Amino acid sequence: MKPAPSATHRAKRSVVYEHGAMKEGCTACHNPHGSVNQKMLVARDANLCLRCHLEAPLVAGAGAINGNAVRHTPEDHATRLMQGTCWSAGCHEAPHGSNANNHVRR
Repeated sequence: MKPAPSATHRAKRSVVYEHGAMKEGCTACHNPHGSVNQKMLVARDANLCLRCHLEAPLVAGAGAINGNAVRHTPEDHATRLMQGTCWSAGCHEAPHGSNANNHVRR
């Protein structure tokens, strides 16, 4: 039998604008068996978000990030992505969801 979710986990699920990754389950972003990354994340930087939100790399196979190819926005993310992760750069601070707006901002 699965254990009941903690109060923290329940609170993350009670938002008006839920991040689409939540529908895939926690393991879309977290490794429940541990990780070298904080908060048991499967990737430590913007690469976590870009696993789903990247339309196309700058040069196929080169590993460079095309900041203009971030899905769902006309914004140029090239310089923002160099400032840190999507959530630590001060933009999308509520990665599980938000009660304020649908861009997972607080």
